[in-house]
Amino acid sequence: MKIGLLDADLMDHGTRHPNLALMKLSGYLKEKGNQAALIYRSYLEVCNYDEVYISKVFTFSNIPDWVLEKENVHIGGTGFFTDGGQSLPDEIEHHKPDYSLYTEYVEEQIESGRSRTVFADYLDYSIGFATRGCFRKCAFCVNQKYDKAFRHSLISEFYDGDKPYIYLWDDNILAYPKWEEVLDELERTGKPFQFRQGIDLRLMTDRAAYRFNHTHYHGDFIFAFDHLKDKGKIIEKVQLWKRYSSRICKMYVLCGFESQDEKDIASVFERICVLMKYGSLPYIMRYEKYKASRFKGMYIELARWCNQPQFYKKKSFREFCIANQEYKKSQESNCAAYQAMLDFEAEFPEIAKQYFDLRFDQENIYQNQYGYGRKYANKPLCSQCKQSGACWQEILTGGPEVEKDFIRMYYEKEIDFQCLTYQNSECASMVDSIVGRFTEILLKHSIEEIVDIIISSESLEPVTMGNIPQLSQLDKGMFHVIEILMESGQAMLFEELGYYLEQKYGSDEPKVGAQKKYGENHGKMAALMDLAVVGKQGQRAIVYPSVLGEGFYKMGQEMQEGLGKRLLLRIPMVQNVFVNQSVGQIDKDMEILSLSTRKRRRSNVINVVKSIIEGNENLSNRIGFEGE
Repeated sequence: MKIGLLDADLMDHGTRHPNLALMKLSGYLKEKGNQAALIYRSYLEVCNYDEVYISKVFTFSNIPDWVLEKENVHIGGTGFFTDGGQSLPDEIEHHKPDYSLYTEYVEEQIESGRSRTVFADYLDYSIGFATRGCFRKCAFCVNQKYDKAFRHSLISEFYDGDKPYIYLWDDNILAYPKWEEVLDELERTGKPFQFRQGIDLRLMTDRAAYRFNHTHYHGDFIFAFDHLKDKGKIIEKVQLWKRYSSRICKMYVLCGFESQDEKDIASVFERICVLMKYGSLPYIMRYEKYKASRFKGMYIELARWCNQPQFYKKKSFREFCIANQEYKKSQESNCAAYQAMLDFEAEFPEIAKQYFDLRFDQENIYQNQYGYGRKYANKPLCSQCKQSGACWQEILTGGPEVEKDFIRMYYEKEIDFQCLTYQNSECASMVDSIVGRFTEILLKHSIEEIVDIIISSESLEPVTMGNIPQLSQLDKGMFHVIEILMESGQAMLFEELGYYLEQKYGSDEPKVGAQKKYGENHGKMAALMDLAVVGKQGQRAIVYPSVLGEGFYKMGQEMQEGLGKRLLLRIPMVQNVFVNQSVGQIDKDMEILSLSTRKRRRSNVINVVKSIIEGNENLSNRIGFEGE
């Protein structure tokens, strides 16, 4: 039988996504010996087939009435039925998609001059649902058929090993209790993947934040902030997420659904305000009713501002509208953006006063993050610290057992002085007292006592290729980097730090490229010791003093040397030497590096260990350091 498959959304207005139901149907029909092909040039082609199946996702996609009236035409999809209509039979629903269905269409489009990038979803992805369903039943969402999330299919059901990526259309992956099983399956493929419908941030847990941020995720993580009533939950969960992620969050912001008046505009601005503060990019999703609003212009300009990150990150809404006006060739009249802003401000000056001048680069509390050499990306929720007994305030009054607990957590990197630099840190006003007290605690405990605390830990940071030290002179990483940074009073690029290290403490004058590597190696060593922060300025790495580094700089030489040795114990590979009580552990940990790199790095780690155990025969004997 000759069967035609018609993607109504593609025919009417074009779409960047292939229709999954049609691809499954095509695979099934071909397996049964039928001839199945995509109809994409003209609706007149419908007359050339024995049977025609039309799938439509969007209600606004138009199809000629005469096509729908034909007896051999069968329809399906959310564009026809608000509840999705009748489900596909299991033998079709669980058939591997026919990824070749759109091949002829895509090849024609590319040959006509269109960019291959436009058709990436057709060419580069295995596509499917691992789970279906969502319990929320949001009024604006078409996914109303199911009351809960359940397992729909194994990844292998739709996986194509020739495709470089995977994307999933799951409605709400975190609503499925065994979501980790899905992640495990995805990770076993070795392919980068993404959930196209986004992830429900309101269901985020510490475990989920950790798992998702340690997977091979493709592209940006996307969440949603659709209702202002969820403000408290979003603020809590985005901080939980940022604990593990240094990347800017992206969030859908629904507007024009519940109402299309000034209250809805204010709601959008308030949600944008929250997202600005917590380092997130809003993506304005306009419900179609906005078109009938007298504030249609404001909805359009809000979307233009927020949905173009290059503007949102650098300009307030007012500055964006003014920039549009200044760009206009003729100044005899106002552009749409500027006029929409003026009109709204004239009628609602209080809303404009509260929101029009907010800027992401001024509100964002995550501008300076933990950076290289630390276990987490950002600070935890202060409420979590209090619940777990890891609040810095406690060391100001705690006894010996509290002191040991904090030493353990410090070397596990579960606590970090850098959390005191965040605007929302409840301990920020006590920085000097906390740093001074903890320094006193570390110096009060011998290196051997600290080693024993480290050995008792069950949560040390693993050794990675990135946290194995590489440096030429230990003193430069321990003392000279922080001296240069503090005396300069500014953050430095790697090449700048390398230059000043050479000028002040060395006679060699390497080339700029070598200076950059020189500064990088010693800057990172200082970060591993918690004396500096290696962060980012745009796309470039910068080095600046850490909270502890600022205190370290003010200490006398004897105190610096004593604390410096103790800080060397923060390096994961050094910790492993003492945990396994063998200097031979260095060679085992080095196996993740190439042979040539091992030779260079091994001496670095040996020198660090040697500096720690100097004058301590007992520690030397414990790790078998003799002969090194």
